[in-house]
Amino acid sequence: MFYQSTPWMRYSAVLLFLVTVIHFVFGFILGLSVDEAHYALYALHPELSYFDHPPLVGWLQILPVKLNWTDGWLRLVPELIWLISIYLNILICLTICKSQRYSMGFSTRKPIIFWTICLSCLSPILHVLAVALLPDTILLVMVPAMILLTLLLNQELKERHPRDLIHWIGLGIILGLSGLSKYTSIFFAVCIPICLISWHGVKIFRRPGLYIALIIALILITPVIYWNYQHDWISFKYQIGHGTGGEWKFKKVFVFLLNQIVSYGLLIPIGLIWFLKNREDDNRLILSFFIVPLILFAYFSGSGGSLPHWTAPAWISLIPFAGIGIANAFEAHKKLLIRCFIAIQFFICSLGFVLLFCGGLPGVSMDQDLGKKNPIADLFGWDDAGKKILQISNEYQVKNLVVQNWTMASRLAWYAKPLNVYVLDDRFDQFDLWFGKLEIGSDAILLDWSQMSFTRPVSDEGFESCHLIQNQKVQRLDRDIAQFDFYLCKNWQGHSTPQRTP
Repeated sequence: MFYQSTPWMRYSAVLLFLVTVIHFVFGFILGLSVDEAHYALYALHPELSYFDHPPLVGWLQILPVKLNWTDGWLRLVPELIWLISIYLNILICLTICKSQRYSMGFSTRKPIIFWTICLSCLSPILHVLAVALLPDTILLVMVPAMILLTLLLNQELKERHPRDLIHWIGLGIILGLSGLSKYTSIFFAVCIPICLISWHGVKIFRRPGLYIALIIALILITPVIYWNYQHDWISFKYQIGHGTGGEWKFKKVFVFLLNQIVSYGLLIPIGLIWFLKNREDDNRLILSFFIVPLILFAYFSGSGGSLPHWTAPAWISLIPFAGIGIANAFEAHKKLLIRCFIAIQFFICSLGFVLLFCGGLPGVSMDQDLGKKNPIADLFGWDDAGKKILQISNEYQVKNLVVQNWTMASRLAWYAKPLNVYVLDDRFDQFDLWFGKLEIGSDAILLDWSQMSFTRPVSDEGFESCHLIQNQKVQRLDRDIAQFDFYLCKNWQGHSTPQRTP
């Protein structure tokens, strides 16, 4: 009834195929980012939960890691998740369009599936999560699944459908898996009662399926609760401090909102505005899945920190509505406006892919000012550095590896496994749980990286001495973009305060 005509279906298939191929290629070109390596280590050390996040992001990779899949093949997991999220958003679109209120006057010629796919392909941050498996990547599926089940339950409760129990059970499973993915999934879970109570009032609490869903969700998250109970609730304490770290400033909120616009573009908000302009129905309550998390993340950004990809599941929740809105606008002769915004976002995404392929700005090396601040250099060279460290470890018979920042530790522990990696700071984190503290009197190999260089930790309380063994350039397209320095450090004394080099 609401499917595209054949040309739009072909456009949809071609677009989805091309973007999937791009993700697949970059999955093999790029090394693991700091977070990707950290969560891959979860799979290498399977546990009920972890210091900074729940375990599902690691559990999903246990089998691929056991099978020794390379980085590129590991990234098939997030690529598949991205495709599933698009499929769920298409189902949400069709569910909205098939509702009795919306179907009146709806043209079957509107290419809603094409625009749903297009919006998913034109947001820069969504491409990051389509290649990198992070907890937020998993929520790209969980949040649309929550929305779809909420819409289906709304229809069934209106019709007193006897099969609503199936969707209550599904909702309980999704809520439990979301809790196993990321703690902030609670921001999205609270939107379900907001919608259902608004639609059906307090009589929703008479539904036995509601309590079955809650019981299933609680059972699924027991590993996280039990692990935290065993570890003095350290994960919860860390998350509370991580999100509310300092003095609240409106300037930080403004920067947060500006980053959101740059990261996700204006096409989704424009599509949403056009949807709201033409519709007045209960479905707009689903927008709480965007509004509630965005407000909370914006507020917490004022006192703590907030990264652009944390809100990706909220933006995903807008795509079905924005897709319908763009289809309406396109039919209402707003083609020029839409094409302008498509061109802008296409340019931004293309520029990002070019910079990733080149390892930063073409022609700029690590010796130049811009090259010293090249964030993309972070994605190259760590695999070779790991191989070099394994070689040095065998040559000098030293099995301890040390770094002065945890962001270097995750890549080192992944690419130089099975050697132990120690972080020389006072910050307690997951590496302390995995490897403990470096023993007094130990020798170690120290890695220093040009993009995050520290002074050597030589002092009465640090190492007795650190001597440069070798350095290794990181090259991309015949230019140096970074450098690793390997030191042999002797006689650890138990304390160090890492200091960045000028």
